[in-house]
Amino acid sequence: MKFKLDECMDVRLVVLFVNAGHNAQTVYGEGLSGERDSEIYAVCTRERRILITQDMVFSNPFVFSPLATEGIILIRNPSQLLSEAEHLVRMVIRKLAEEDPKGRLWVVDRKGIRIWPAG
Repeated sequence: MKFKLDECMDVRLVVLFVNAGHNAQTVYGEGLSGERDSEIYAVCTRERRILITQDMVFSNPFVFSPLATEGIILIRNPSQLLSEAEHLVRMVIRKLAEEDPKGRLWVVDRKGIRIWPAG
């Protein structure tokens, strides 16, 4: 699968996706830092990449619909600790083995993964 990590995600998390056999890029690495959320959404849609973000604006599927995308994965990491982010990303990677996020919004926190729309 192909992923793009938003600028609010630590770039060191890319290696977790790559080590799991995925293609992962960062907004920062592509010179897209500071772009409007709508532009990041459009780039991910155009490149057919799953957006990985902590930006709560993407939590509203009526503003940024996941339906026409490869998926939006929102990481809820209130501690902002890298170790916690790594734990949450590993949860995502395990879930990818059993479910495709295409057309869906996944909200990931310590309690688990909530999926919209429910399947």
